[in-house]
Amino acid sequence: MARRLVAFTAAAAALTISLAGCGGSDKATGGSSSGAAATTTTASSAASGGDATAWAEKVCASVAPQVTALSTQPEIDQSNPVKAQASLVEYLDKFSGALDKMISSFGDAGDPPVADGKALVAKATSALEEAKTAVDTAKTNLAAASPSDPAAFQAAFLKVGEDLQALQKLEDPTKGLRGSAELDKAFKAAPSCKALDGDSASGTASSTPTS
Repeated sequence: MARRLVAFTAAAAALTISLAGCGGSDKATGGSSSGAAATTTTASSAASGGDATAWAEKVCASVAPQVTALSTQPEIDQSNPVKAQASLVEYLDKFSGALDKMISSFGDAGDPPVADGKALVAKATSALEEAKTAVDTAKTNLAAASPSDPAAFQAAFLKVGEDLQALQKLEDPTKGLRGSAELDKAFKAAPSCKALDGDSASGTASSTPTS
C-alpha cells in the first residue's frame, strides 16, 4: 500500500514541476520496522491469533478502492495552464479524500488484537494525517495561483511540486503496524493486503499530458 501511495505522490510531484514552465510562457518506501518488534510479547499471542489477519484484511479491503481511484491520474493539457491547474487541483482533492477514507478505515476496524495495538494504529493514523495535511496545503496553494501573473503562477507550480516531493519522505504508514511481528504476518496473509503489495510491483498508471 505504502509503495503505491509514494508512487502516486512522486508522479503528481513530477507532473506539477514539469508544468511549471507552461505557466510562465503564455519520489521510496519505509522498510520493515525492527526494534518496535519488541512490543510483540507472548501476551499478545493470546490476544490475536487469526483475528489479526481478519483485522488486516478489513483495513486493506477498505483501502483498496482508494488506491485504485488514485491510480488514474489526470489528463493534462500543457498548452492550457488554466485547464492544467484545474485538473491538478481536482486530482489533489481526490488524493486528499482518499487519504481521509484510509484514515477512517483504521477507526472503523478498531484496535488490532495485538499488544500495544492502539498505539500502533495511532502512529499509522498520524502518518496518514500528515500526508493529508501536505496534500491539502498543496491543493490550496495551487488553486490560489493566478494565471494572470505568469511568474507567480510558475512559482506556485514549482512550490507545489516541491511540497509533494517532500511528502515522499514521510514514513510508510504501515511501518509501525508491521513493527508488530503478528501484524506483519497478518498483512502478509490477508488476501487484500497481498493484492495491494503485489500489484504495486507492476507499476502505477502514469498521467497522460497532452500538448
